[in-house]
Amino acid sequence: MRLSRSIRNRFVIATVALVTCGIAVLLALSFMLGGQTRSTLRDETLMEELQQSSERLARDPVARLSESRTLRIYRAESPGLPPQFVRLTLGSHQYVPVGERLYHVVVRDTPAGRLYASFDITEREHLEAVDRWIVMGCGALIILFIALTAVWLARSMLSPIDQLATQLEHISPEDRGVRVGETFRGTELAPIANSIDGFLERLDGFVQREQSFTEAASHEMRSPLAVLQGATELLAEQARDQPTLARTVERIRRATRDMADFTHTLLLLAREPKSITNPGEQCDVTEIAGRVIDEQRILVTGKPVTIECECSESVVVNAPASLVKIVLSNLLRNALSATESGTISCSVHDRTVELRDSGAGIPQHAMDRIFDRNFSLRPGGHGLGLHLTKRICDHFGWSIALESTLNGTIARVTF
Repeated sequence: MRLSRSIRNRFVIATVALVTCGIAVLLALSFMLGGQTRSTLRDETLMEELQQSSERLARDPVARLSESRTLRIYRAESPGLPPQFVRLTLGSHQYVPVGERLYHVVVRDTPAGRLYASFDITEREHLEAVDRWIVMGCGALIILFIALTAVWLARSMLSPIDQLATQLEHISPEDRGVRVGETFRGTELAPIANSIDGFLERLDGFVQREQSFTEAASHEMRSPLAVLQGATELLAEQARDQPTLARTVERIRRATRDMADFTHTLLLLAREPKSITNPGEQCDVTEIAGRVIDEQRILVTGKPVTIECECSESVVVNAPASLVKIVLSNLLRNALSATESGTISCSVHDRTVELRDSGAGIPQHAMDRIFDRNFSLRPGGHGLGLHLTKRICDHFGWSIALESTLNGTIARVTF
């Protein structure tokens, strides 16, 4: 059984265990010493009675011996001598049962013959047993009181830690300039609180630098992209009568628009992930999948690779089309880069997009890290595509999974 690592529990357990052991030792010693003391006193009393009876018999051989309800002196030839006493040896015998009674008996040889001094201890043993139970009950009550006191003390001593934890729990990621050290100044938690303040200060600086970079990048990148979009619109108008050139310009215009959407998405993710959600924005995953496949076919030029699409089921999701396109584009690009020859198939069923390639698959040791940032199996790869894909899926609650088989890799995204 694993012991609790809680400071409060360990303090309470240690206190109760220490008190319990102390009380148990004290009770054991008191019972043992009390029993020895009572036995010694009885022995002295009985020996004194035997001495007086011996002297009385020396003066008068037929003298009447002591006899009371609890104490009685017997001679060896006394008719009322219990057989249990006759079998006793010389000396003191503390517990001699006679029927349902208990006796303390001392046997001694005197000039008048062997004498037996008996003391009925039945009622006293019963009372002593009751006393022992009362004492043990009081000990149990003391232990219970100590346990409750230990719980209260532990709670009082650790309340600053709970207070610190509560303050940290209420710090939102959006909060800046929050500090906790002032509350715990002069207490034992001051070093910890000051260390936390130092970390929060460094975190504030990091966030501020990231936000400054994001704002600058957003401003500097929007202008060139707007110029590119405007230029492609003009080229599209000029190439309207030239079909071959028009198709090329259309691809450029679509790539520019996708780059603008992609850049905008990255900037939003860098600022605040929840800001990318627009409850009224919807898109058709199947339509986007077909468009992504058409755009990616150019990457298979010079490779004996065919792309098959079985996308007939319509899947509508509440998400920006640019994000769905990023997810599907990254998965398809990975499939294309991993497949030197063969077939890549894309199918949509039960709100799940499934991409199958005939590449070498993913090594087993890499499956646990495949979505990690900066982890890539391709030489020169940056390891950002699948990480970004997983981040978008987690934000919208989509399920993404990769399965490596002997015939290649299967990627599934359930919307």
